[in-house]
Amino acid sequence: MNNYRVSIIIPIYNVEPYIKQCLQSVASQTMTEGLECILLDDCGTDNSIRIAEQFIDGYKGNIDFRILHHKYNRGLSAARNTGILAANGEYLYFLDSDDEIIPDCMELMWGLAKQYGDADLVLGSFFKSEKEKATISTFNISEYSIDQAYIKTVLLNYLGDIIAAANKLVRKDFIQEHKLYFKEGIIHEDNYWTFFLAKKVTSMCFCKKRTYYHRNNPNSITRNKNYAKECFAYQTIINELCDNIDTFLPGKQKEYILSNFITAINGNYFDSKVEFKKVESKLFKVFNKVESYLLYLYLSTNKTFIKTKILHILLRII
Repeated sequence: MNNYRVSIIIPIYNVEPYIKQCLQSVASQTMTEGLECILLDDCGTDNSIRIAEQFIDGYKGNIDFRILHHKYNRGLSAARNTGILAANGEYLYFLDSDDEIIPDCMELMWGLAKQYGDADLVLGSFFKSEKEKATISTFNISEYSIDQAYIKTVLLNYLGDIIAAANKLVRKDFIQEHKLYFKEGIIHEDNYWTFFLAKKVTSMCFCKKRTYYHRNNPNSITRNKNYAKECFAYQTIINELCDNIDTFLPGKQKEYILSNFITAINGNYFDSKVEFKKVESKLFKVFNKVESYLLYLYLSTNKTFIKTKILHILLRII
């Protein structure tokens, strides 16, 4: 079978305690027809792949599981890109290997995409506890929209559940047409990818039911900070996003970039004053005179109350 409804892409790297549960959540889907699940071995140092192989060997069902192997560790972005290129599904779905999906996740998200005429993108909702799982998303997002201004505004909200590539169902030909591959060599690749995704989506669905369990993994990349990688990632993201602001809702794009910049400042993710000045200069170039002056004032004061007020004014002007 070469034509699948959905290709579920799961990069695997040192997730031994969680990978079996992740794969079981895929195997337990209520919609198994037309599903393939591509596992990307990114050369971890634990038994994750062996556990995955054992699971697949014992699986009896309709889902086509397969493992692709990198020759060396290349990172999450490269693993996802390998999955995109190898996928045969009409839609692609990104699942992190330490997380899980609910049994009707694929049925719900595929159903929405088809209900609204092969939407470019379906956003899913996350939960982090059983209590939260029983609720629906608090995001006030339309179930379906073809309003590009609305879609871009939603996707450029600097919120983890929106930025995340995980729990997004995206048409493969849409990704290929717009070359929406993940930036390799950086962490926080979702911040980068979603910025460019927001430029191209013309139809979007939103599933209010919480379909994705985001586990609090103490060993995840986001919880184990690598200062050098953080610095390189945020400097790269901010610089390249500044270079790619388009004329359609430039304010939302600048707001998104500013949010990344403030995150970098709060984390002290600049490895030198020289690098900070380079990023600062880039921002001053894309902001107008009033915005640049307010940003200058924001950076010049250490008083939290004043900084908050200035930032509020700056965001309103943008």
